[in-house]
Amino acid sequence: MPVVIFGLVAISLGLWGMAAWWWSVTELMRGLMPIILVTLGIVAVAAGLSKVRDDQSIKDEDLLDGEG
Repeated sequence: MPVVIFGLVAISLGLWGMAAWWWSVTELMRGLMPIILVTLGIVAVAAGLSKVRDDQSIKDEDLLDGEG
């Protein structure tokens, strides 16, 4: 029960802080958004390249198994 009370207090203080310092919150979001997008883009490209490599290795294994 104390964890729930702590969570509710934290949420209410967070909402109050966002309302009190709204411009600071928007500046932070404006600064973080490009960093987040670049990071997500790098992760997406890495996942795509990994999938292409895995698909290629499966095809190579199928070709080798068929010849042997």
